[in-house]
Amino acid sequence: MVFTTFSVYGALTIITILSSFVVLSCSHLDRPFLEGFDPNRTDIYNNHTLISQFRTLNRRPLKECHGASPYVKISTSQVSAISDDQNITVTVSGILKPTEHEWIAMISPSHSSIGDCPLNWILYKQTGDFSSLPLLCHYPVKAAYLKNDPNYLSCNRTECKKHLGPVCKLKTCVSSITFHVINIRTDIEFVLFGGGFDHPCIMKRTKAFKFANPNKPLYGHISSIDSTATSSKRCDISIAMRLTWVSGDKAPQQVHYGDGKVQNSTITTFTQSEMCTSLLPSPAKDFGWHDPGYIHSAIMQGLKPSTTYVYKYGSDYAGWSDQLEFRTPPAGGSDEVRIIAYGDMGKAPRDSSIEHYIQPGSISVTDAVAAEVAAGNVDSIFHIGDISYATGFLVEWDYFLHLIAPLASCLPYMTAIGNHERDYVDSGSVFETPDSGGECGVPYEAYFPMPTQAKDKPWYSIEQGPLHFTIMSTEHDWTPNSDQYTWLKSDMNSVNRSRTPWLIFAGHRQMYSSYSDAIFTVDQHFIDSVEPLLLASKVDLVLFGHVHNYERTCAMYQGKCKAMPVKGADGVDTYDQTNYTAPVQAVIGMAGYTLDNFSSSVPDWSISRICKFGYTRIHAKRGILNFELTKSIIRRLGPNIDPTKDSGQKIIGSIDQIEYYNKF
Repeated sequence: MVFTTFSVYGALTIITILSSFVVLSCSHLDRPFLEGFDPNRTDIYNNHTLISQFRTLNRRPLKECHGASPYVKISTSQVSAISDDQNITVTVSGILKPTEHEWIAMISPSHSSIGDCPLNWILYKQTGDFSSLPLLCHYPVKAAYLKNDPNYLSCNRTECKKHLGPVCKLKTCVSSITFHVINIRTDIEFVLFGGGFDHPCIMKRTKAFKFANPNKPLYGHISSIDSTATSSKRCDISIAMRLTWVSGDKAPQQVHYGDGKVQNSTITTFTQSEMCTSLLPSPAKDFGWHDPGYIHSAIMQGLKPSTTYVYKYGSDYAGWSDQLEFRTPPAGGSDEVRIIAYGDMGKAPRDSSIEHYIQPGSISVTDAVAAEVAAGNVDSIFHIGDISYATGFLVEWDYFLHLIAPLASCLPYMTAIGNHERDYVDSGSVFETPDSGGECGVPYEAYFPMPTQAKDKPWYSIEQGPLHFTIMSTEHDWTPNSDQYTWLKSDMNSVNRSRTPWLIFAGHRQMYSSYSDAIFTVDQHFIDSVEPLLLASKVDLVLFGHVHNYERTCAMYQGKCKAMPVKGADGVDTYDQTNYTAPVQAVIGMAGYTLDNFSSSVPDWSISRICKFGYTRIHAKRGILNFELTKSIIRRLGPNIDPTKDSGQKIIGSIDQIEYYNKF
């Protein structure tokens, strides 16, 4: 029995063979199954979400390097234990003839097998890859070609290996590559390969390096846990916030905050056995697994809204974080709030290396948002799905948490679950794609505990200022009479519009899009089930991600405009909400992932289409709500830019804006 679903991003059709749980690429099966198929081809998977060149390095048989230079050596700038965040320069010398095919892999843990796993070729069929054999039994954290050193191919840096008197008779070439390394708790090793990603062979390897403190408490991030106050008097309002962090130590730790307040942490983690799989083990279950350490969480109580607090977290045994500051958001029902919202961010390396699943806009957007946070322009951040894109390669959660630390350690970082956090075959997700790589929401819920209903029911609502946010999971059952549908209807019907006059609805998968492959990303059943709730509840603004661009609709329902904006003197589209007609919907999946192109035809309901990296701002007062897209750019680009120096990032003003007024 065969049934068809659609994978997201790239419009790659997925066929699931229930008898063997093998997932194949439908776009290349227009002839009898695998007839004449070359299992060594990788070009057909280029630019697909589920495949990258870095992933394909794991799909080749491992061979010994023949005829390698006898002078080859590998060394590092690191001679002792590694700190929590540093650059390590790896130098390769003794190369007789440089080519484009020499590369270095960063392996962790160091005892991971980089040998041949001939039976693992079956596992990669889940991601649509049909290469004959895997390269490594455990995937590398990072990889970089020696040619990234601009002096390498031209052999501008040399060492003399043979002298005849004062004259050098044999020179060899040298390359240095810098890796950005963060504390991932398990030791690391650098391995030199020849043969490129397609035909690799081992040349040399370094010793293993340990982290100075693998138990160090790191990557603390803040989230709101409620919308209520403990007193009806505005001056006596007290709220609570959650702090979550990662450590290699399983013993309880503490957060110290405010004027001598202390809260103990509760501890959770997840294991390889909890990852989803099928008859074919998933990346999370097999070659992508990395020990997450222990995830600590503590509730900071007795906080005042819109107030800055000093805090630190950890223990005397495991160590303490730096002293940090965070600011609480405005209380629900108060008069004003400033929000930043985006989807589909992921992460990218801060060095020249190649990692699994790079999202090229993530650093510029994060840096731009960090500048806004530092300037005090933001009360909370909402990230609506496709969070880290780890997709079964678990160490990448650490790199994502490190990336957002300048934001999430300072104010609430609220999230919604996306397909790349939850979906997997036969796991209970609505869309049975392999997009989570076997994570099935387990790491996401551990790292980002939101005020949800229960485990694997990741929908919730929260109020800040005059806004009521209703957050759904597009990856869980949303059909009428389902648990989520019933909750959504109840939550939005119960909103006190005198307390919070503005209602914003958010989830990951969009209802409408005019991107070129939108037919594969729009589910009419989802629209038919959920859109009537939005209209009935008089939702003002709907935010989705999933498609990697920015698109804003008219006030629309069932594919038709119910109201068009009026252009103000300042060029801003405005809606008078005293005459409510329907929600405006916006796709805001432009925060990191490679951007999706729009189709040449523009639907009547599409008001603004922008294919730029950026994020949105929401500024709400009781009588007016402003929603705008802001883009971030990098002025200096190129392979030889020093990643340790200023990237030249800057913030540009609004490039799309709407305004609601007369709400209350």
